[in-house]
Amino acid sequence: MASGLIFDPYALLRVAPLASSTGSLVHATVELTVNSAFLLPSLRKQSDALLPAWYGNVFYREVVVVVALNLTSLTSAIANIYLAPDSRPWPLSRTTFYWLGLMGTIGHMLFVPLVAPPIQRMVEDTKAENEASKEMDTWLSLHRVRMLVADLPAWIAFVGSALVV
Repeated sequence: MASGLIFDPYALLRVAPLASSTGSLVHATVELTVNSAFLLPSLRKQSDALLPAWYGNVFYREVVVVVALNLTSLTSAIANIYLAPDSRPWPLSRTTFYWLGLMGTIGHMLFVPLVAPPIQRMVEDTKAENEASKEMDTWLSLHRVRMLVADLPAWIAFVGSALVV
């Protein structure tokens, strides 16, 4: 069958984690850029009033994108590990890079218990002082750490998996 000549499903499978982790990293960077604007000193008072309604509306749309991208990275990395194992030794093994990327993707999800409380307090505006911008600041701090210890390493690993020949 000439299907590999026109369309190679394994080639698509090999780059799927890189594509989805790229989307995840770009999305995280855009979130950081956009949400940081609410913390400008000149806008902070208005942000406290606006954030609960605005972020409550935006968050539920964004979480669908984040979950879809991370599930794509997760499932395609697992599929690559089991369907297309690499017989090379450890340091340059494509499978090793998929494992590293998979750990980064799982690492992203391990931050959920840390980021959920400030998001919930911000969206529900549960504080009597109406300080949603403080919750956004907390969330952005955790978001930066998550990007550095989970999203970026996952992306680098998936780049490595695509470059190993």
